Parts: sequence; C-alpha cells; structure tokens
Amino acid sequence: MGSALGIHGEQDGGRHTLVLTGELEISSAPELEAKVQEICNEAPSELVLDLSRLEFIDSSGLRAILSVRALCQEQMCDFCLTPGARPVQHLFEITRLIDKLPFRRSRHQHGEDSPMPASDPDPDTPLG
Repeated sequence: MGSALGIHGEQDGGRHTLVLTGELEISSAPELEAKVQEICNEAPSELVLDLSRLEFIDSSGLRAILSVRALCQEQMCDFCLTPGARPVQHLFEITRLIDKLPFRRSRHQHGEDSPMPASDPDPDTPLG
C-alpha cells in the first residue's frame, strides 16, 4: 500500500482546518472521523478539510467525508472542502458528489476564500 494518512490541524479562531496527506481509505477513515469528533467537542464555528495534498481516496474515504459533514451539521458547524488533486477530485465527479459537497478553493490556491465555480451544468449533455 502507499503512504498512511497524515492529519495536520490548524486553528484560526473558530475555524479548524485539517490538511490531509497520504491516503484516505478503509484503514485510515476511522482516524479522520475520530479526529473530527474530537474537534467537534470544542464547538468550532467552521471545519475545513483540505484535500489538496491527499494522494488517494477510496469509497471508505468518501463515506468518512460524508460522516464528517453530518457530524458538522449536527454540531451547527460550517463545513467545506478544499479540492484535491485531479485523481482525488475525479472520484467526487464520478460519484456525483462534486455538486453535493461544499468545495471551495483555499486562500493558498487563489489568494481568496471564494466558492469554486460550478462544474458543467449537466455533464451528460453531449457537446454540439
């Protein structure tokens, strides 16, 4: 297998950012969920999962992200994701979660904290 999951936490007031590195998959997904549970106990105002340095994600990783989102909703905590590299983002696209999850670019990527532009309105519509 590749590299294990790394979780680097940053805090700026009520905003907690978790920068994920390595692989988010079946053996490491519970680690992410446990870390988020720990953060939610501190009643943050916002949680950002930064996927920009993640190398790999599988369906268990997707489930963990959905679980994290549900936990944040229960705790009345804003939740968003910083997009990952192309292979990581591709999984969100093929599962059609790209439009259901709150992705936004980080300040590091574009100098601002703005929402990502929406992808094509209907990817199944043929061009021309």
